[in-house]
Amino acid sequence: MNIDNLLDLRKGVHALSAGGEEISAKVSDISGDDTFVLHPEGDLDAAQGSMVKISDGQDSVLARVVENTGDGIKMCIECYASPGNERRQDVRIYDKIYFSARFICNAQSKPGALASAVERIRSNKLIIDSFLKGKYGYPGVDEMPYTKESPHNQALWEINRKLDLLIHMYLAEDFKELMSSSPRDVNISASGIRFITNNSFEMGDLLEISLILPMVPLLFIRLVGDVIRVKKVTSYDTKRYAAAVRFLQMDAENRDDIIKYLFRRQRELLRKRQD
Repeated sequence: MNIDNLLDLRKGVHALSAGGEEISAKVSDISGDDTFVLHPEGDLDAAQGSMVKISDGQDSVLARVVENTGDGIKMCIECYASPGNERRQDVRIYDKIYFSARFICNAQSKPGALASAVERIRSNKLIIDSFLKGKYGYPGVDEMPYTKESPHNQALWEINRKLDLLIHMYLAEDFKELMSSSPRDVNISASGIRFITNNSFEMGDLLEISLILPMVPLLFIRLVGDVIRVKKVTSYDTKRYAAAVRFLQMDAENRDDIIKYLFRRQRELLRKRQD
C-alpha cells in the first residue's frame, strides 16, 4: 500500500525530526507499494537506514531512509507497527488479506440497522461455534510476552481453530466467496481498518466487514463498522478512495483474535526486516 493510499498528500505532510520538530515536506516519485521520495522544507536528520515518522495530521506512517539523493530523500514504508508503548488495541500493521466491505446503510439509518446487523452476525457465529466442543482461545506460548500457556493448551487451541476453519468452509457461503477473491492491501488494528475501494462511501456509512486473517489455521471474522474518514486517491487512473472504518460493538473473542494476529504478523515482518 503506497503512501498516497495512506496519507492525504494534497494537503501536504510533515516529517518528525529526531528532536521532535515537525518539518513540512512534499512527496514525489511514488514507486510500487512502498517507495517514494520525500522533499523536506527544512533540515531533517535522515541517515541511511534510519526511521522517520511522516504524517498528514491525521494518519502517519513509518518510513526507512534508503538514500539521500541530493534532490530528496528516497524512502521505503516499513510494513509494521513500531513496537513501543502502544496499548494492545492500538498496534497497527499493513498487510495483504482477504477482505470485503458491504454497505448496510447511511448514517441516518444507522441506529436501527446497527443493532440488527450485530445481532445477525452474532447469531450466525453462535450457530457455527455450537458445532465446536469445548472452549477454544488459548494463545500460544510465544503469542504474548506475559502468557505462560502449556504446549498442551496450545495444541488444543490449534486443533479447535482447524475445526473452526473447516466448519466455516462448509457452513459460511461468504467465506467461500471471499476465498475466491484476491487478497487486498489494508491497514488494520483491533479498533479499525483502512482500505482502498472503488466505492465512494460517505462519513457515517455503516458497513459489514469480512476478514480472513493469514494465520495458521486461517481466521474468519465478520464485523460491523462505520466510516470515519474518506479521501480520494490520486495515484490511480480510475477513481478510488481510501476509507477508514471504526469497528463497532466487537466482542472480546474477535478483538483477542485480531490482536494475536497483529502481534504474530508484527514479529514475522520484523524478522524479515532483520534478515
